[in-house]
Parts: sequence; C-alpha cells; structure tokens
Amino acid sequence: MKTISKIIVGILFSSLVITSSFAGELSVTGGATATYATNGDDAAAGKNLGISNEIDFSASGELDNGYTWNYQVQLDTAASSNDDTRLEIGTDMGTVGFYVSEGGMSAELHGVGAMGPGFDYVSPTSFNAGYDVDGYSNIQYHTPAGLLPMGAVVKLGFVPDMNDTTMLSAKESNSNPASQATGRTLQMAAISLTPIDGLVIKGDAAETGEETGAANTSNGFETGVSANLGASYTIGALSLGYVEGGHQPAIASGEIAWYENQFYGASYAVNDALTVSYNIDKSEKNQKVAVAVGATKGTTTVTEMKQKSLQLAYTTGGATIGIAQVDVDNSDYTEASNETQTVVSLGISF
Repeated sequence: MKTISKIIVGILFSSLVITSSFAGELSVTGGATATYATNGDDAAAGKNLGISNEIDFSASGELDNGYTWNYQVQLDTAASSNDDTRLEIGTDMGTVGFYVSEGGMSAELHGVGAMGPGFDYVSPTSFNAGYDVDGYSNIQYHTPAGLLPMGAVVKLGFVPDMNDTTMLSAKESNSNPASQATGRTLQMAAISLTPIDGLVIKGDAAETGEETGAANTSNGFETGVSANLGASYTIGALSLGYVEGGHQPAIASGEIAWYENQFYGASYAVNDALTVSYNIDKSEKNQKVAVAVGATKGTTTVTEMKQKSLQLAYTTGGATIGIAQVDVDNSDYTEASNETQTVVSLGISF
C-alpha cells in the first residue's frame, strides 16, 4: 500500500502528453426526489418533508492521440456550487482520474436494495464501515477493461491530504491543512471480478499515512486501516448480496477501537414495475478500555448495532414511488438506544 501514490504518478506522467483535443459533447442529467420522513425513536423526534435534487453536467471527447476524456460536475447541495467533480483520462494503459468528493472505491455496499444498496439509501444512524477516498480530493488509476481474467478491474487511489474535503479551484491552495495526528494521506486499493454471469465479487483495503501524533496507547498504534470483501448474485428476478469487513480508525490519543461488520440483503422484482427488498446490517464495536488501577490488564467492551430495513419501489410513467422502513438496535453503538425511521418518496429522473 505504501507505493500506491508512486505508481499512480508514474502512470500519469507516462501516459498523458500535451496534445490538442476535439470538441466534446455536453449533456445534462439528473433527478429530483420528494420525501416524507418520520425518524427517531419516538413520535416526538419529528417529521420532515423535503426535496432533494441532483443535476449532473457531463462532457466527453477525444484527444488527437486517441485518448478519451470525461468530465462531470454535480449540483446536489444548497451549500456547494460544484461539490462533486471528476475528470478522467482514458488511455491504452488504463484510466487516470482526478476526483473531488467522488470516485468511491469501498466495497461495503453489496448492491442489493429496492431503493438503494444496503444502508446507502436510508439510515437513521451511522455505520463505521471504513475509509473511502471519495470523502476527499483524490487521484486514481484503473486497469483497462479486458486486461485481467474473469473481468477483473483493479483500482488504486491516493488522497494527498485528508483534511482537504472541499472543492478547490485549479490554483487554490488547501485552506484547511489542519492536524496530521490521525493521518494526512490515504492509500486505497480495490478489485472487482465477474467470474460468471450474474455474480460480482468486490474487495477493498485502505490505510492512512504520515501521522504526526505522539504514541498514544500502550502499543503505540496510530495508523488507520480498513478492508471489505463481498459479493452480489442475480439470477432471474432474485438478487442476493453479502459483505464482511473490518475497520480500525487512526487515533490521536486514548485507547483503540475496531469494528467488525456484516451487511447482507435480498431483493426480488415482482414484475417490471414492483421491487421489494430486505436488508440486515450489523456492526460490532470493540472498544479497548485502559488498565484500571490495581489490574493486570485492560478490558474490551463490545456493542453490536443492528439495522433491519424493508424497502418497496414501484415505477410508473418515469416516476418511482418508494417506501422504506428501518429499525435499529443499539443505534450509534449505544446500548438500549433504539431508533425507527419511515421514508415515503417520489423520485423523477431526467
């Protein structure tokens, strides 16, 4: 993992040359979703009516040496004018991409869900599923399609500064260098395979680097690591998915914690319009506790957070009507803290 940044830079400068390009084509796509949600552990937690939107401006073209390029910027929040952006250069040796809050490589989502994969669509709580480069400005390299057996594609990603999470202009410096106590750089590798029709296998591993915090536990651990491995399989109208992973975040002080996760679900297309799905997502937090006075060793507390979600999606005339019901035990890794959430949505794509 330590040489990922060197590999990406080497591929970048060996594959890209200064050359003229042909005029590209611009397209605009997007969608709007209106939702009515009740959330929290009781009726007093409140209700919410809202409209989320996402507009993608995409352009693509070809350089005169045969290389291709793709650019996309998304307008999907009220606070940011262009918070999700990507620029990708396709070459014979693979794809080099530059991303801001884009280019997710983590395999923690198994891809099964009527309204969205796993806990990606709706969740009243937060799962600690590990690191992903799409939370930062990052650069990636992807192997060419068809190069590796079983349809395998390997991706390498590098985050030069984990404090850089906002959109920067081409000449703007990082306005938030902040602390390196829990790591400045992030290196990540991911692989996906399609060995047979309907089966997709994915895995990822990530590691932080360049920590400057002092030795902060009895074992001096600082580096953060995470990994996920999962698969989804579709046969006819039925789709099944499973992911298992672990995450040990970097820390600046105190005792370490690590998370052991299992996410699985099933989705069934009743007909061309109606799909139902059921997911169970479990995350076990293991928190080390410092050695007490007079004791010979420390202890570890274990808390399992478990979420069950039932989703239904009905598509008609270009619109999708969805219902999601979520129940969580030990939410936010807090014993006896239970939450429920119901979301009714109407989505339109264009």
